[in-house]
Amino acid sequence: MQAKYSEDQLKEIELGKSKGLDTSIYENPAFLAMHMHEIRIGLEKGIDAKKYASTDYDWQQMRELRRGLENCVDISKFADKNIPHDVMREERKALEARVDISDYKGGRRGRSSAIMRQLRKGRQNDVDLIKYIEEGYDAEQLESIRTALEKEVDIEPYLNIDFRGSAIDEIRVGLEDGVDVSLYAGVEYNWKQMREIRLGIIHRVDISKYSNSLYSSLQMKEIRLGLQAGLNVDEYSMMRFSASDMRKKRQELLELVESATKTGEQVLAELDNLIKKEQDREAGLDPMTLMVSTDKMEAYAVIREGYDDITEQEVLKMAWDSGIRKGIKRDAMKEIENGFRGEEGKVLIAKGELPESGKDGWYEYFFRTDLDGKPKILEDGSVDYNNIEWFDICNKGQTVAIYHPATKAKDGFNVYGETTPGRNGIEQPMLSGKGFTVTKDKLSYISNENGMIVLRDGKRLEISSVLEVEEVTNATGFIVYKGSVHVRGDVGSGGVINCGGDVIVDGFVEGGNITADGDVLLKRGMNGGGRGVIRAGKNVTGKFFENADVYAGDTITIDYATNSMLFAENMLEVKKTKGAIIGGRATGLRGMTVQNVGNKMGQKTILAAGVPKSMDEKRKEIRERISLNKEQLKVLRNAELDFHNKYPMNILSQMDIFTKIENAIYTKELDIEQANKDLEEFLETMKEYSKSKIVVKGDLYDGVDVEISGKHWISYGMSRVTLKLVNDENGEHIIAYNE
Repeated sequence: MQAKYSEDQLKEIELGKSKGLDTSIYENPAFLAMHMHEIRIGLEKGIDAKKYASTDYDWQQMRELRRGLENCVDISKFADKNIPHDVMREERKALEARVDISDYKGGRRGRSSAIMRQLRKGRQNDVDLIKYIEEGYDAEQLESIRTALEKEVDIEPYLNIDFRGSAIDEIRVGLEDGVDVSLYAGVEYNWKQMREIRLGIIHRVDISKYSNSLYSSLQMKEIRLGLQAGLNVDEYSMMRFSASDMRKKRQELLELVESATKTGEQVLAELDNLIKKEQDREAGLDPMTLMVSTDKMEAYAVIREGYDDITEQEVLKMAWDSGIRKGIKRDAMKEIENGFRGEEGKVLIAKGELPESGKDGWYEYFFRTDLDGKPKILEDGSVDYNNIEWFDICNKGQTVAIYHPATKAKDGFNVYGETTPGRNGIEQPMLSGKGFTVTKDKLSYISNENGMIVLRDGKRLEISSVLEVEEVTNATGFIVYKGSVHVRGDVGSGGVINCGGDVIVDGFVEGGNITADGDVLLKRGMNGGGRGVIRAGKNVTGKFFENADVYAGDTITIDYATNSMLFAENMLEVKKTKGAIIGGRATGLRGMTVQNVGNKMGQKTILAAGVPKSMDEKRKEIRERISLNKEQLKVLRNAELDFHNKYPMNILSQMDIFTKIENAIYTKELDIEQANKDLEEFLETMKEYSKSKIVVKGDLYDGVDVEISGKHWISYGMSRVTLKLVNDENGEHIIAYNE
């Protein structure tokens, strides 16, 4: 055996024997170590590995057949040595998802796995791409088309076979943002140029200044940034300037504008310094001298004591001979002739005008934008859930917002007549969102439907229809709705709501199941009876939760909870002064602020924050993935070296198996690179979670189990404490202290 097998092959055989497997199935020198690996994994998982243990298949084909058997699909539909492994993969995944893609026959070169993937993913989401496949769109383009159709964006009128997928993406994003994409949806633009024009439209600048396709995208960017800053881009927008030249000139213009905004105190200080220097000159040189401030905005006639016969014309001649051309104050010169000498012989005879900046663009809203959906704390410490101002409403055809464009600057000038440019007002980006139409002038936003209206993060306007129902029970059936749902009454046991917006329940919730992409607001509360479940993509707010299972992608806000499982990806808050968490488990990954926890009877109550155990498992999983990829890469490189030792390069270049090994090495290197990035991002998230703390404003009773980032601490009865994880000479442990 030693003479017939490589080190990696022997390792696979020995590993199989150590686990009690029938290694005779793959004890064949014709199998590469990667073949043996796939057969061994199949045997370990208890599947019939003989169905693919053939030298007819390469190891990547074996992997797809193995995974198909693991997932109980009929591999006979793709168990053909002539079917490439990536096509096998798409066949397998389609069968697993119960999606039929058999109508795609492929082109002259057979079926493309990348196109099959897009067809499969589209049909899984009720989007059929076969029409576009038949028209000749490639996989990259199909992915962009699929994304648009899945988001219900009407991309069809703008499609062109000559657009790259990234260009189609730019058109789709523009349509989502409500911009006039016809201004850039042309084949003369590449996708980066499209992006610059789209951003210019969103920021309301004059895109005609740079929409010439002969500009590079980087040149377009410099012109756009100048327009957004209110600069006169005509100074540098000539095509002969490179992008780096444009950047330099744009920065120079910005500095010039900033220099024109010096404060009056700075100017006066500089002027006093010049006068002091003038007074230090030898007396008697001139009866009258001209002093100009360093910013050239003011000119003074400085008249020596004892000279009373200076005429207006003499002052004017001195100023003119010195180059003073604008802002001349003839009345001040006349006063000098009449004997006026000002303060210490200094008289202002010319004054420039500072530039006036334009007013920035702004939005006027015709609905309330200050509603935060948070319950109000009353004077007695109780919390008002019934009158939470969650959202405003609007009617179809109503103007909900008007944009007031930025105004132009008024240029200034100095006493020498030189123009000082002002800063034009900066336009605000167009509002993104859904449920509205923007007028042709891009100034008014009109609601497309009757419903709720919300401004999120000051830039995203969302209008969605609201389904109004009296109650939800077994009798009313399931509610599945794309918008928001408002239940005026109760959600009974067995009632199910699944919506793409928010859910608001005025009454009680029993053992129902509520799932929402947005927020869930229960104005009263929930007695789940051990069956009630809430899943919210954002916040969950409710007066009480009893025997309920609650998950929030953001924050949970309550008065009290008993025997419930509460999990918030962000924060958990108990608002009411006398509120409590008794029994069950409450988790706020980024921390929590609660009132009273546990009770005198010692009912088991758990508070958790920080890095959860599942994240430790995920970290381990990522590191194992990196380790496995490195091990597989080593095997692949060994196989590559073995082939190099056996065959000359002219033979290797014609060997399909060698090409597959080289491609696999490249793919595996990319996998390792991506896994390392995933690990880096994951560790950063864990670092943020590790900073979390639990603030208890009331009583923390005996026996409450506190868990922070995997460390436990049992309370011994205390009040108004903060709990956090520290790492000192005693190692990692939880401390309780009074802030």
